[in-house]
Amino acid sequence: MMTRTDPARGGDMPLNIFSGRIEGTGRISLSTLHSAKGREFDAVIMFGINDGDIPNWRDKKSERGLLEARRLFYVGVTRPRKELCLVYQEHHHSPWVAELYQRSQQS
Repeated sequence: MMTRTDPARGGDMPLNIFSGRIEGTGRISLSTLHSAKGREFDAVIMFGINDGDIPNWRDKKSERGLLEARRLFYVGVTRPRKELCLVYQEHHHSPWVAELYQRSQQS
């Protein structure tokens, strides 16, 4: 996605094309993971998928909190119909990013 949308390389991508809607309003929906349950989108971008943010220190205090944070992460990654982008700080991704990658390689 980054190379396709890099303005320095002339890679601007109009929102309607990025979202998979050639015709339509070209809307962006901002959502929390909680409110995304039961919804689908053509493209989903999840920001801040860093270790320490998801799961955060409160989530790590109990097994139940950790399981709930993991469930919410998977709520987010299962919302897109076409494209998922996870944005995280280099070398500081959530442990579930690596888990998701490994699962995708098994399919």
